[in-house]
Amino acid sequence: MASSDIDKRPLKHSVVGLLLHIPIVLSLWLLAAHSLRFGHIVIFGLLLLSPLLLVVRQRIVLRACQVFLFSGALFWVYTTYGMLVTRLAMGDDWLRLLLIMSGVIFFTLIASCLCMHSKVERAYR
Repeated sequence: MASSDIDKRPLKHSVVGLLLHIPIVLSLWLLAAHSLRFGHIVIFGLLLLSPLLLVVRQRIVLRACQVFLFSGALFWVYTTYGMLVTRLAMGDDWLRLLLIMSGVIFFTLIASCLCMHSKVERAYR
């Protein structure tokens, strides 16, 4: 194995690990945007800055992020139910809302599961 191959391996792993963090950060920011919709500025700020906690390379931070994202997915289910009830009561189109929110829920669950990915876990002690 040439020395140039050894030098490239850590960079490749760090890039893949960084790419795996993107859905995690986007899911947190999506929750932040939703809180801003209702004027919760403090919660918005906390959620907006929460990805900075991932800089702390401790496994407990990763697990807390995973639990928080899973809770966020449950929050999206609750929110979807409330919006569907409103749409149905008003007689509006509800199928598109259900499809979009299902995608949001699925994306948040995937982000939560990415916290268990071996390349992500490897970066945390």
